Amino acid sequence: MTTRTMRNRITIAGAALGLAIAGSVGGVATAAPAQAAGQCVDYQYSAGGDGSCVANIQTLLNAFGPRIPGGVSNLEVDGQFGEQTRAAVVAFQTYWGMQVDGVVGAETWNILCAPQMGPGPVDWFPYDAARASGCNI
Repeated sequence: MTTRTMRNRITIAGAALGLAIAGSVGGVATAAPAQAAGQCVDYQYSAGGDGSCVANIQTLLNAFGPRIPGGVSNLEVDGQFGEQTRAAVVAFQTYWGMQVDGVVGAETWNILCAPQMGPGPVDWFPYDAARASGCNI
């Protein structure tokens, strides 16, 4: 085998390996599926947070508020986790006997994600906000 033939085979093998690593022709990586993106319930939210997940938390807290002594039911749904949202989270956590830290984490999500009454649909519960957050209801 000549040096030129050997060099060509090494070049071809390197190119094949590069394609295998890149996952596609031309070296363009494919995007991750949408299911790989996390949902609101997969994260913690606290003072200073913002976005659509915080707006969903505010909507859920507004629904629970009138049913919880000291609860807040008139939060502005602005997607900003400010002092009023934190106070509502603290009242919610206190009522349900959770660790009171003002942070919406897994334990708080578990209660926020369910109307705590049943069976069947509850007319006051914001199912759309719960589903948008990733609640399994």
